[in-house]
Amino acid sequence: MEYHICVGIDVGCKAHRVGIATPDGSILEEFDISHTDAGFQEFFRRVAEHQSELSLPVAVAMEGYNGYARPLDRLVQEKGYRLFNVNNLKLARFKEVFPGAAKTDPIDTRKILELFRLKDQLPLAKDAIQEVVIAPVVNEKLKRLSRRRRHLVIEKMRVLNRMQADLQAVCPELLAATHDADNLWFLRFLTFRDDLRQLARLRRSTILQIPSVGQKYARLIQEWQGKAQFSSEIEYVGPMIVEDARRILELRIGVRSCNATFGSPPRPGHHVFGSP
Repeated sequence: MEYHICVGIDVGCKAHRVGIATPDGSILEEFDISHTDAGFQEFFRRVAEHQSELSLPVAVAMEGYNGYARPLDRLVQEKGYRLFNVNNLKLARFKEVFPGAAKTDPIDTRKILELFRLKDQLPLAKDAIQEVVIAPVVNEKLKRLSRRRRHLVIEKMRVLNRMQADLQAVCPELLAATHDADNLWFLRFLTFRDDLRQLARLRRSTILQIPSVGQKYARLIQEWQGKAQFSSEIEYVGPMIVEDARRILELRIGVRSCNATFGSPPRPGHHVFGSP
């Protein structure tokens, strides 16, 4: 990292420790900034002062990249500075090999700056610090969408498993009416009334008014109604089941929205959440 002003940032939750050094490792300044716009402005003001004085480009290494580093990491790249990610585990290994004092933010920041100085000579340092390449905007959007879809699917499966367990406990015959509690018609049936016990008294004409319920599913519902039974827990577990069913419907819409944004059709035989 010769001929660069080296900036090391130990990223925290609400504040970050910053160290600035010359290419040969001499510390120019150390300070803390808050994770606020004012803190970011202070950071760039101080870096710009050293850049103006030394007439050198800037390279920034952050421990905690892609976590609490946002949006500072993006702002660093927008300024035209080179951005490096410091691997937490490999930094810890580096500190074991080159021990210092006890763990503190200032010490971590100085170790990051030391990585800069040694990265071209020491393999361990080189492995611990890697440059972050600016990705196209479309890649960032897809990455965010992919992460969001994954979180929605995980939450959906968690809520669905909980709802099925509660259904099995208070009205197993209702759960047996469908091969998949995630079916759209079944979820809409569960949420058609606030009290599950009222579902056992619906007329056929009313059942057919439920979205996604046609003649086939109306027949299944009526077969269940003829043998519907509820345990004593239905009084307080029933509202939980309805609430979970409504949340699953919301999550289906969210996942379907992500799928539509991706714009890729599902593989043959691949179930897409949000479809009947």
